Amino acid sequence: MNSKKLHTTSLENLYGPISCDIIRQDNEIRIVHLRDKKNVSRTVGVVRFYNTDHKTIKTVHKTILSGELLGKTLKQSRIHYNKETIGAVTVRLPDWIIDNFPTKEEHSVAVISFINIDTSFNGPLLYTRIIEVLPPDLSTGYENDIIQKQDIDNDILPLFELADLTIENIIV
Repeated sequence: MNSKKLHTTSLENLYGPISCDIIRQDNEIRIVHLRDKKNVSRTVGVVRFYNTDHKTIKTVHKTILSGELLGKTLKQSRIHYNKETIGAVTVRLPDWIIDNFPTKEEHSVAVISFINIDTSFNGPLLYTRIIEVLPPDLSTGYENDIIQKQDIDNDILPLFELADLTIENIIV
């Protein structure tokens, strides 16, 4: 397991218990606010799920879709997984995100990653591709991870549109 890279774990270390406020969800797409105990959004997650019917992840996926936190549920399930960061992009925040973040800033960083599930004999299984939109106060330190729009997988780009996020060519 790779729980050190789980964003939920980092948020809980900073703010205490984190809850999940689902904005949109189906078996393939999930958009959520990760909120602290004061109901402040600390991250907006935009997730595309893959291979959800595989026996290794099927039950855990159902638990996640029932409203549980993705990272925390993976960690508690003891399924072996690996989360890898692809990079980060600067985004213009839409009003619906600004209104929920503790900021009035218009730009922040969105971190792009994926999670593979270890199926042992069959090798890694792609489970999610994730965009984690950070509030501006958490976006420092990503300057060296910034990638260009043309370097983003075509399967991830529509996730930005779903959340009304515009990729900008500035560094925040």
